[in-house]
Amino acid sequence: GDQALALAQLVDKLPNLNLRGMLAYDGGAQHIKGYKARHDQSLARSEDALKTFERMKASGLNTEIFSGGGTGTYNIMTKVPGFTDVQVGSYVFMDAQYLEIGNERGDIFTDFAPSLTVMTTVLNTYFPNRITTDAGTKALTLNKPDPIVIGEPGFRYTAGSDEFGTIQYDAANKSYQVGDKLELIVPHCDPVVNEYDVFYGVRNDRVEVVWPVTARGKSQ
Repeated sequence: GDQALALAQLVDKLPNLNLRGMLAYDGGAQHIKGYKARHDQSLARSEDALKTFERMKASGLNTEIFSGGGTGTYNIMTKVPGFTDVQVGSYVFMDAQYLEIGNERGDIFTDFAPSLTVMTTVLNTYFPNRITTDAGTKALTLNKPDPIVIGEPGFRYTAGSDEFGTIQYDAANKSYQVGDKLELIVPHCDPVVNEYDVFYGVRNDRVEVVWPVTARGKSQ
């Protein structure tokens, strides 16, 4: 509205800045569950941004960029007239939060495959139908939904304490040993990255590269 237009006009007049357009990222729309609800609400919520963009254009400002959207709305925001750029990021990693939003084909968002996982080790198998692991909230954060154990659809993983995770399951024929490894899809990729010093790039079960997380510890 008026404030955005006034800000754009001010930026356009400043000697050391070049106005190139507008960014209107709607973070709240990315995790609306159900494709139709996400589609309809995202387009409705973008109407004010579109009006502002059109006012900027009509006033003679540079509008070569009209950017916004995200991983959850990457195939929705392109329907907004004049839209030039989608602010997708989480699609590179994916996480449990995005998987549960669903897509046009069902309740699971399968448009992009999860690539960011955390390895955890089994520490205790003493209790029936319950496993203790070494990945708690310090490894996975407090975000919901809970982590997903790859290859074990019946496992319910709870990062119930700082250091330890708990897996509960119903199948009587499951058997794990102390020291066994499990691979987890993380609840929310953004904060989990901040918990680690390096990424291990794996292809065909072989580590091909180790990338440092250069911003580690610099979030405060």
